[in-house]
Amino acid sequence: MITINLDDLEHIADRAKDQFRLEAFPQYLVPQEDDDFAAWKHGERRRRTPETSPWLAKIRDTTTTGVRWWRVRVLDYPLTEYSAHELHAYQDNAAAGEEIFVADRAWHADLTDLREDFWLYDSTTVVRMVYDEEGHFLRPEQREDTQHYLDLRNRAVRHAIPLDDYLREYEPDLIAAPL
Repeated sequence: MITINLDDLEHIADRAKDQFRLEAFPQYLVPQEDDDFAAWKHGERRRRTPETSPWLAKIRDTTTTGVRWWRVRVLDYPLTEYSAHELHAYQDNAAAGEEIFVADRAWHADLTDLREDFWLYDSTTVVRMVYDEEGHFLRPEQREDTQHYLDLRNRAVRHAIPLDDYLREYEPDLIAAPL
């Protein structure tokens, strides 16, 4: 394990043509989402576009050059308020070009112990995202045991379904209104 800084993480990501993320925590309390999450808790359903969000602009701009962005979100029920907010916000990521898949941890025993959060770049470079128990980001760590993370990714993907299908079937109230 090598603790890296956020600039190094960005450098790794900027070179990658395949960017996979596994998210498995009930909530992520990160400062860049504070305003949108607070608005969500007060009933405001904000929408983001590449014109209003640098992150979505990056996804849009890089997917048009052939970069694949994709993730699996493993959920626990009942959903936390944050997870509901996140499912709503993911629709904006998908509109920008990210492929998003969702799995309910209760669907299969293979999902029970998926409790790590990481980025996998080009299937060769792993950066584990370390959070405290409440969901505050602590640090990124580059990991050497790539096969372990490939196995976790493959297990999560095997039991996940596309975001649109998930929302239609399980959380229709979270489907975002058209922009």
